[in-house]
Amino acid sequence: MSKESKSSLVIAVSAVFAALTAALTYLPGLALPSPTGGYTNVGDTIIFIAGLLFGSKVGLIVGLVGPVIADFLVGYPRWYVTLVAHGLEGFIVGMGARKSFKVQLMLMVIGGLVMSFTYFVVNVYVKGLAPAVASLIRDVFGQTLVSIILASLLLKPLEKIAVIKRVQEVILG
Repeated sequence: MSKESKSSLVIAVSAVFAALTAALTYLPGLALPSPTGGYTNVGDTIIFIAGLLFGSKVGLIVGLVGPVIADFLVGYPRWYVTLVAHGLEGFIVGMGARKSFKVQLMLMVIGGLVMSFTYFVVNVYVKGLAPAVASLIRDVFGQTLVSIILASLLLKPLEKIAVIKRVQEVILG
């Protein structure tokens, strides 16, 4: 496959997963308000899956695009933090593509903690320490942990789908 075709596939896969991330992040009833003005959601599930299936480049793109779209839709004022928090999360988790489940689990934990602590640092300056700590606890246990569980349950069945195997082969080599 040519370099241009591979790039087109990366863009297409990233767009689909970014749209799924935005939808899962934004869906009314699934997004719960936070003490710092943000919201808890399970959109990280899709960032984890995209990164683990297709690598760091796709994980990074999905982490950059999907959550920011959701932030714009809900009017979250600190969307710029989302770029760093979820972009890094997707990139880190993507390092687990084609690795053992233990490594993938470890990278989901690290990626989720990087995301959570990125928001924490900003929230300390914006809202103060107490709300930032409350938000950190919510991010780690309500968002990261739930998303890790969901991604872990969905990943192995998705890896068995023929079209996903073929796309992985093209993107990851």
